[in-house]
Amino acid sequence: MSEAFADSALRAAQRLSVTLAAARTRAATLDATLSALTAALHADAATAILNGPSGVSAVHRVPGPCAGDAGGDLAVPARDAAGCGQALYFESAREFTATYPSLAGSAVAACAAVPLLLDGQVLGAVALEFSEARHFSAAERDFLTTVAALAALSLDRAALLDAPADGVHRELQARTAELEAERAFLASTLDSLGEAIIVCDAQGQIVRFAGQAAQMHGQAAQPVTPDAWARQYHLCRPDGSGPLPLAEIPLYRAWQGETVRDAPMAICVPGQPRRYVLVNGQPLRGADGTRRGAVVAQREVTATYLQAQALAERTAELERERAALRDEQVVSRAFETFSEAASRAQTIEELGQVAMTTLRGALPGITALFYEPAGSNWIPVAWTPNVAPDLLATLRRGLPADTPILQQMTATGGPVFTDGWQQEEQGVAHTAEYHTVAAYPVMLDGQVTALLSLGLTTRSPWTDLQRNLVLALGRSFTLLYSRIVVTRHIQAQRDEAEKRTLALEAFAELSRDLVGETNRFVLVRRAQEIMLSLLTPGYALYWEPAPDRWVLKSQVGDIGNPELQRLVDEHGLPLDAPALHSTWLTGKPNYQDNYAQGADTPAEMIRHVNAATAFRVSMRGQPVGMLAIGLFDQRYWTPMDRAVLETAVYNLSLMLERAQSVEELEQTNTELQIANSELQAFTYSVSHDLRTPVRHVKGFAELAMNGLRRGQLDKAQRHLQIVSQAADRMTEMIDAMLALSRAGRVELHFRPVQLRPLVQQAQQDALLEFPDQAVQWVIEPLPVVRADASSLQQVLTNLLSNAVKFASPDRPLRVRVWAEERPQEWAVFVQDTGAGFDQQYAGKLFGVFQRLHTQDQFAGTGVGLATIKRIITRHGGQVWAEGRVNEGATFGFTLPKAP
Repeated sequence: MSEAFADSALRAAQRLSVTLAAARTRAATLDATLSALTAALHADAATAILNGPSGVSAVHRVPGPCAGDAGGDLAVPARDAAGCGQALYFESAREFTATYPSLAGSAVAACAAVPLLLDGQVLGAVALEFSEARHFSAAERDFLTTVAALAALSLDRAALLDAPADGVHRELQARTAELEAERAFLASTLDSLGEAIIVCDAQGQIVRFAGQAAQMHGQAAQPVTPDAWARQYHLCRPDGSGPLPLAEIPLYRAWQGETVRDAPMAICVPGQPRRYVLVNGQPLRGADGTRRGAVVAQREVTATYLQAQALAERTAELERERAALRDEQVVSRAFETFSEAASRAQTIEELGQVAMTTLRGALPGITALFYEPAGSNWIPVAWTPNVAPDLLATLRRGLPADTPILQQMTATGGPVFTDGWQQEEQGVAHTAEYHTVAAYPVMLDGQVTALLSLGLTTRSPWTDLQRNLVLALGRSFTLLYSRIVVTRHIQAQRDEAEKRTLALEAFAELSRDLVGETNRFVLVRRAQEIMLSLLTPGYALYWEPAPDRWVLKSQVGDIGNPELQRLVDEHGLPLDAPALHSTWLTGKPNYQDNYAQGADTPAEMIRHVNAATAFRVSMRGQPVGMLAIGLFDQRYWTPMDRAVLETAVYNLSLMLERAQSVEELEQTNTELQIANSELQAFTYSVSHDLRTPVRHVKGFAELAMNGLRRGQLDKAQRHLQIVSQAADRMTEMIDAMLALSRAGRVELHFRPVQLRPLVQQAQQDALLEFPDQAVQWVIEPLPVVRADASSLQQVLTNLLSNAVKFASPDRPLRVRVWAEERPQEWAVFVQDTGAGFDQQYAGKLFGVFQRLHTQDQFAGTGVGLATIKRIITRHGGQVWAEGRVNEGATFGFTLPKAP
């Protein structure tokens, strides 16, 4: 409600109070009250009822200032408000008719009914009706309550004015005399009893101190409200620990309608000894049952209370001593039982299981687990049978070291007992049912090397017995754990030393067995087999990078999931896969005690892998691949593990380098053989092919000289032209031989090369050389190959130029270029529909100056194909040709894939 209504309501209440002061009858009071309410709240009508000895004695109704009247029978909600003594508000027709179905035919859309109360007595009620739904604000409700209170006072006064004056006066005098006599008798009686009597009125004001009340509380009665009783009268808890809460004060309880019996309470008056009292009390009600106040009687029992307290303290002390003795016996028996059983344990797992069994027997209902560290997490090794499956699955993935209770344990180096475990605060899923939890550290050389965790679902805190049991078993467990760890460490050192020796012997044997092996995948596979033989069940994968992904090149061991196998076979891994990427960049091995499931492949495919590692494989300082290992069991990669595996990878790199050296030596020998063969061909060419143009020069030069001597100038000129042509032919042949020589000596720079741009450039070169030749080009999709781009461009240009040059004059020329993928290489083909050749002479095509057509048919030096062969051979590939006379030819070459 706005401030404007608050102001108008205040003025309306003031005007009504003036009007009611002048009202002498109930009718006048009701008329003024209802008129003020309808005017202030714009009600359609208002109704009032008054209670009488036998029910409703009167009903009064006035219309509102508005023209309409909803026509509802508001006497019904008014009677209900009077009956319950509380205001009723209905802000919509649906609320109203839901409560009063019999009035569903009326037009009442909202209604307010307020009781007329005076000193807790209901005199009647008023009700307002509205033809439109509305909300009654807090200010409007306060206004209705205020007006109802004013009307109740005015109605009470009107009732008094209606009564005969003389009769009232005489009755009042008689009643006063009776009350005075009763009060005097009561006061003397209370003083003789030695108790304190305290009385409060209906509003909670203390109106009477009698008997020993003033002496007990060190003061007379003060008119304070209930919330100040404890402070004013020094009321304390029986143990003196603090002020008595209002809800526990006996007088307040009686005032609220409760009958109080022997309620204990302390009175702590400053400067006086503490008094202990027992309090009895009950509410005071009028003849009509309305609350009029309350009375209590306080009886001092200080001496008795102190004696009982001393007796209780001594009894408790004796009970504590007996309990401590029983606890010591229980702890001693549990310690003896555990020590005897644990002394036979040979492994950490056996010791952990004995501890779980002992704890389960000593502390019924306990949930316990024994953990060992794995990287930054704690992994359970043993546990009691009552660990829930969901909780066990969570813990087996690793309990983080930064769990608050573990951080506190690590910081203090001692056990931590927690009452009131909070799952959200600790961050451990599926632990909401636990209330009391403990963590006990197993310390070796000042470091936490293992831990015991315990939990109870009971709501009670840790008892002294439970704490002592945990501490005693924890100390014994630590001693036995230390003995087993030392023994295991010594044995592990022996085993690791033997394992490393076996690995080195295996690689030494491998080096002897595969001394001539040049296939690096054979060497990698053998290394994978040796490394897996030193580990628990798992698999080893060898990857090499492609332009867009990691490609699986070698696998040893079942990967454990058909879907995962299909994924790595068909799609490989992305180049930024975390398991490989960082190691590929830095060369630092990636050891994962807890494999990051889902980081490289879908998590549901890899849940069976619990530990992993990866190594970069290099040759002559250059990385060539990644060797990754996955294990199905949990594993902590020990320093010995790391040393053995890294030594194995180092030996593998040495073997790969040696294999590469052998392969390069074989390549060098092959190139030497080719060079010798070409040298022989060159020698033959110098002694045979180059002699032809030389003989032409010598013979036709002599003929030209003879012609000149005879004056035959025309003949001499023709002979000299032939001499010139022979010299040009010789120059071309020498240039071709020099080009062939350079092709065998130029340094090759291998890198990934797109074939399509090279083919496009070769097309342009061929068309520039033969601009008049029409060609139908068919260029199919071409791959990326590993080659020297410059020399490969020379190969393609020669092949496409030959295809155009050897075109057949009687049919269209069609040139097709395509590639075929093979397991270890790419095959590239150039096919034409030109003149072709006789297949029986195909072996001569790639020799120096070897031609199957005359110079008149197709010009050329006969060195182009020899140059192609030399370049492809240096790439590690082969060349071949297929053809038929007048049906075209197909030339092909291979390029090895990236090693």
